[in-house]
Amino acid sequence: MNQAEFINDSKLLSGILNDYSNIIILCDQNTEISCLPLLNLNPVIPLISIPPGENNKSTFSLNLIWNKLLLANADRNTTLINIGGGVITDIGGLAAATYNRGINFINIPTTLMGMVDAANGGKTGINFNGLKNYIGTFSEPEAIYILPKFLKTLSVSQIQSGFAEMLKHGLIADKQYFKQLTSMDLEFSNFEIIHFTELIKKSVALKDNIVSKDFKEIGKRKLLNFGHTIGHALESHFINSNLPHGHFVSAGMICETFLSHTIGKLDLAESQEIIFSIDNIFNRIPFSANEIDEIAHLTLKDKKNKDQIVKCVFLDKTGEASFDNDITIKDVVESLSFYNS
Repeated sequence: MNQAEFINDSKLLSGILNDYSNIIILCDQNTEISCLPLLNLNPVIPLISIPPGENNKSTFSLNLIWNKLLLANADRNTTLINIGGGVITDIGGLAAATYNRGINFINIPTTLMGMVDAANGGKTGINFNGLKNYIGTFSEPEAIYILPKFLKTLSVSQIQSGFAEMLKHGLIADKQYFKQLTSMDLEFSNFEIIHFTELIKKSVALKDNIVSKDFKEIGKRKLLNFGHTIGHALESHFINSNLPHGHFVSAGMICETFLSHTIGKLDLAESQEIIFSIDNIFNRIPFSANEIDEIAHLTLKDKKNKDQIVKCVFLDKTGEASFDNDITIKDVVESLSFYNS
């Protein structure tokens, strides 16, 4: 499995990319404006730019990328450079994995979410029929380059989004890391990149440790889905919203922490402390009681399910978790009702 390489000098990263003889860049229109100029890449490199946003992680955009690769005469010696957040690394990885039965790709995440999660681990995908990440592959990038300087181009909401995945890493694998994150002075609008870089490295290491043991998500890698069973149902329900992925994960973590106590082994006081910590960072996502049943039934389409039984990650305690816990639609409804109360 490829390890992410941290690069502090944009000129160094530019030099690495400009040394490639046959590359094509994929980005979104926001990244094209805010991030590409920082790299000062050779202007003759072909560029594919798609509209930003989760609703553009679609078959339409995938088809557009394939067509652009074809028009640029991409072949099996071409490397696709994905420069962007999770949407770009997900769809770019899938485009590369399927074009000509597979070409090399490199991920350069420009969001905190991309740096700590989406660009690492070899998952690619698009949304399908309103369902989150329903079509995809397990395909490793040739390399992952993280330039923390890109964090300064992000909104507070985007920084919060990535922070949700960092909290998840602590909750499932490292209690002290979770405590460190939740004890920070969380001024996301005025953070120090140097300090955040060390936290990103910690999250990447925690994820890599899990993925290296279970690349195809047969067992232990499922732990990384904590907060995502119900979080993805919420995100699918609000698929056309502008709210970043991590905000739905934060909601899913609250719901699944609730279930970790009511069904699982998590102590009540500990569950309350975790939920309080998440609420201290994220506003709750508003939805009506009338929407709860529809949201709950979306968990029946979750990729981790087996024999039509919804599977969920539970926290056993802070820093320890278990996977493949059975839950019912009634359980999901109760957790969403709790979240909505």
